[in-house]
Amino acid sequence: MISNLTKPFLYLLFMCFFLSCSNEPEITPEKLPTDTNSLKSLLDKDINPETRLEVYYRLYKAFRDSDLAQAAYYVNQQQDLAKEVVNKMYLGRAYHAQGMLQRRSGEYIEATNSYLQAIDIFEEVGYNSGVAADINNVGKLYQTIEGYKDAIPYFEKAAQIYEESGDFKNQSIAYTNLAICNSKTGRYAEAKENIKLAIAQQLQFDSNDANRLAHVYNEAGNIYYHANQYDQAIEYYNEALAFNPSHEQMLVILYDNLANTYLTKGNYDKATKFLLKGTGITIDTKTAVERYNIEGTLYQLQGNHQKAVEVFNEAIALANKDIINEPLNNTLDLLSQSYRALTDNGAKVAYDDIYRIADLKKQQQELKDSFYDGMNAKALQAALNQEVEAHNNRKLQASMVDRQWLIAQGAGAIVAGLLIVIMVVTINTKATKKKAYDARKLCAVLQEEKDALAKENKDHKELLAEIHRMASELDTYNNKNKDA
Repeated sequence: MISNLTKPFLYLLFMCFFLSCSNEPEITPEKLPTDTNSLKSLLDKDINPETRLEVYYRLYKAFRDSDLAQAAYYVNQQQDLAKEVVNKMYLGRAYHAQGMLQRRSGEYIEATNSYLQAIDIFEEVGYNSGVAADINNVGKLYQTIEGYKDAIPYFEKAAQIYEESGDFKNQSIAYTNLAICNSKTGRYAEAKENIKLAIAQQLQFDSNDANRLAHVYNEAGNIYYHANQYDQAIEYYNEALAFNPSHEQMLVILYDNLANTYLTKGNYDKATKFLLKGTGITIDTKTAVERYNIEGTLYQLQGNHQKAVEVFNEAIALANKDIINEPLNNTLDLLSQSYRALTDNGAKVAYDDIYRIADLKKQQQELKDSFYDGMNAKALQAALNQEVEAHNNRKLQASMVDRQWLIAQGAGAIVAGLLIVIMVVTINTKATKKKAYDARKLCAVLQEEKDALAKENKDHKELLAEIHRMASELDTYNNKNKDA
């Protein structure tokens, strides 16, 4: 039970604690138009800062896919205003947006720094979804440069935060990324567990999202394929198809993956069947080149190298040769194999065709060398690690300063509390002393009265004794007179 004396002290501590905490105000901008021109026209009007911040953010989203420079302009405007009016939520969003644009521009180190700053701000205002999203984005940066091992802890942390907040959709995405990275590093057991969790979370969030479910089941099939468990891979690909995804390219990818898996198993009839299913569907160039490679390999394995060469040449004609193109490199390797097989069987291959393969391989190698000279993946990975470590050190130092400030604040509260306690005790002591003084004064008066009474009693006793003495003498005198 708390005594009356301790209540003021506890109250003070509670007040100091709550006064030191602040909640980020909710973002409640006015209802805004959806079209870009109307949003731009709002910036010429006298609108409140929070509405202006929201307009900047929406304009960034409007231009991020079409005009990176314009999108960056609005992000910078949002960042400056958010700092000026001290709106941390929009400042965190600005750093997040800046990181997304930097990532698209290949500025990976700068993007990492932006994401880390966004994470700190989102942590401060308690926006857990933002924290998890940008932790996941740091993981994606590592994944982009094939730093799969370093990406894993970020995807694990993102999945954990999403789980704590009950965000099953994004938890599924984080587990899918984690599964891909574990598969790329040969940790197939972990990858299988991750992808099963990704599927479970997606089903719990929305069991009717056919496209998302098809994507996750397709990734599960890829993991089992690379683990050389082809039957299980086929099961997952078929389950993905059973969702009837509306994205046609997803359908083609699934048909091709089934064709490739049956091809690896030596079942050419089924491989042909699934390749034909994807015919006539609009797909991007990368997927088309991969399809040609599967088809050409099918002809190769059946000994029809002349037909394989025709298919591979179609792939080369279609492929983008001005970028590092992994499917194209696979095409060139497969075409070389078919040319070698043809020459071994006595067929003639034109020198121009052989030189063309050599030239394209050289071009691809030069592109790779140029890329790795300008942005070496391992060096970049090390730089990212250093940036994260430096950021964590800065955060630790800031945390220590904050802790010292909190300790000082707490000590100040304790000192203030003790002063109040001393004041209360002093007041109580003075009151007690006054009461004690009054009591002592009363006692002194009573003692004086007692002494006076005692003195009176003594005087009375002495007078009585004198009366008794005089009465005795009178009796003696009367007796003598009687005898006489």
